[in-house]
Amino acid sequence: MQKRTLNVFIVIYSLFTFSTALAFDLTQNFQGFVSIKTKELYVDYTAPEKNKEVVVLLNGLTYSTTQWNQLTTELKKKGLGILRYDMDGMGKTLLRHGVKPEPYAYTDQVEDLYNLLKTTKLKAPYNIVGLSYGGGIAAAYSYKYGKTVKNAVLMAPYTEALEQQDAYIKYQVALTRLYFPFNPATNDQIYDYYLRQICYTTYPLVEPVVLENPLKLEAVFRMTQGIRKFRAADEAERFPKNTVHLIIAEKDQYIPREVLTKFWDAVPAQAKASLTILEGSEHKIPESKPAEAANIIESIVNGAYQGH
Repeated sequence: MQKRTLNVFIVIYSLFTFSTALAFDLTQNFQGFVSIKTKELYVDYTAPEKNKEVVVLLNGLTYSTTQWNQLTTELKKKGLGILRYDMDGMGKTLLRHGVKPEPYAYTDQVEDLYNLLKTTKLKAPYNIVGLSYGGGIAAAYSYKYGKTVKNAVLMAPYTEALEQQDAYIKYQVALTRLYFPFNPATNDQIYDYYLRQICYTTYPLVEPVVLENPLKLEAVFRMTQGIRKFRAADEAERFPKNTVHLIIAEKDQYIPREVLTKFWDAVPAQAKASLTILEGSEHKIPESKPAEAANIIESIVNGAYQGH
């Protein structure tokens, strides 16, 4: 019954929002779907003023393009171009394609970003700004396509599984093995069983936006499932020279300071460009401190930022 309800929702949504993917012109503002190799991604693009650069924004786990509105307002004042889009599993892209019945692998998100940038013909190297989950994707993209990266601005980035959540689930896996030794499921399958429980029971309490449509909560679980084994520190030596800008939210309620400090310590000295602890900011920096974040991004794009 649940699957049938979701399918009906997708059909109804498509009837009211259907539009073919449109051609992309970097000199014009654009809102619509852009076809890449395997799918269509929803894109919201603002063309830059003359001689200004473009910033590529990568959504946090529960974000869509709309949650960037406060930050993009500030960036537009500075004449910067902005390319924001809904990844597979997010926003209007999710509503277009529906939710996948398997994990959204972070490696697939990296390939989608690469294909999108090639399709739009945005000139490399790119200024990529990622929040949380998007910060993890920005890091993974930098590892694979480093020659195309000018700046990787990582805002409160996902760099490893959340320690308390991960430890709790592993404990539950161990208990399951103890009390049900003949359970045929793999450890990963049992882990994902408990991960789904946490996503469905606790995420709506702290992130009510996951309930904005019938598909989003499952998509958030599938994206979490697809990135949970990613450890940014393991490949940090692959960051391109002088590209990494880490922004830590002083009052981050999700990612402990020591986790990001450990990640920063793993980044090679030649790759480090700037480190900022943004005073008074909560995890969602684009909403918590949009003006300050825009000032930092502008200075980074212009090559004038040293961090603080």
